[in-house]
Amino acid sequence: MNRINGKNSVKLVSVVMLSVSLMACQSSHEKVTTVTPSNNQSGTGTQSSSGETADGSDRKLTVVEGSAQKDNQELAVERIHRLEGSNIEAWLSDHEVKVSTTKLLKAGTNTEEPKYSYTTSIVDLSTEEQREVKVHQPSQAIVKEYVSPDGKFSFVQKWKDKYTADNFIKNLSTGKSIAVKGDNYMELGGWLNNDTYILAAGSMEGRGDIRQIATDGTFTNLAIEDKDVEIFNRFTVSNGRIYYTDSKNNLKYLEAGKTQPSILVEGVWDFEISPDSKHIAVTTVSAPGKLGTELIIYDSVGSQKGSLIAKGELMSYLAWSPDSSRLAFDVYTTEKSGMNGVYIFDSASGKVSPLGSSYSPVGMAYYPKYPLTWSPSGKRLGITIEDNKSIIVTQVIDFK
Repeated sequence: MNRINGKNSVKLVSVVMLSVSLMACQSSHEKVTTVTPSNNQSGTGTQSSSGETADGSDRKLTVVEGSAQKDNQELAVERIHRLEGSNIEAWLSDHEVKVSTTKLLKAGTNTEEPKYSYTTSIVDLSTEEQREVKVHQPSQAIVKEYVSPDGKFSFVQKWKDKYTADNFIKNLSTGKSIAVKGDNYMELGGWLNNDTYILAAGSMEGRGDIRQIATDGTFTNLAIEDKDVEIFNRFTVSNGRIYYTDSKNNLKYLEAGKTQPSILVEGVWDFEISPDSKHIAVTTVSAPGKLGTELIIYDSVGSQKGSLIAKGELMSYLAWSPDSSRLAFDVYTTEKSGMNGVYIFDSASGKVSPLGSSYSPVGMAYYPKYPLTWSPSGKRLGITIEDNKSIIVTQVIDFK
């Protein structure tokens, strides 16, 4: 459904030659930690490739050799599960994952495309047992459900095909669903509060309607007066605000009941808001003529929290743990001494620690093929990379 999810379609373009290699139960050779800025460095200055903000203040990236055991206790790895040829479709519980497995049946030739088989299974990580489940037939709808913050309602989408969906509001106490009228081409949106769901419905022409949907199924169109947006690639809703990026790489927000957005951060490539809405992880746009991006943490009003978290040539995925205590991200840098691999940022301590890093020559690099995914408790992290033998492999990391 690359038509449906604008975020993933954009990311697939940027994920090129990232190097990831996980090392289980091994002390990391380096640790990256943040440096707390002075009071005059906590603003929203834009980031340049030199590490200076537009107002001239420095953001520092400190690498500490020989990480101490105390600093790495929160990243102690208990076990790594290896799921050959599989990617995670969904976490069903903290120990069960639904996976899709791809197998090569016949290699391609000059005249024929390669042939593959696809199966869907549920894996019990506590026993390593797998049971195959029936996949959706093309005629069946794919259902996606988003529960309100208070757990009383859910917004339900039934995708008839990769372009169109039927929408419903479901009362979780009664099980009854109310149809929401209107065409829908995208799944971008979220709960504004307990009683209102915001949906960027999309359109075959232009950015389409922004619908403010009530729990009784009725809605009004929300006007966003912004000439710098033709289509929403990144659009999300959190704690009474709408957040999105415009064509000039500005991260903007819109307060409930208003039509004029405000700029939160400039020079943004991607962003991810923590589930508790207290932190926004932002990756920056490369400077003209240069290759590189940086990861910075802001609070919900756009003030920088701490200093520069990470830097590299490419970053593909950001993933907050369900309790907002950790942010997983990956970095690729050509230089061996640069940041490479998957890292974890601890939002309480401000520490950044590598899960493991390696470097591979051009043409042999491995990179995340799917978003990084946390288990419901945040004690497990799933990472899917390329694999020479089984096309892809998912490694599920169990933290102690």
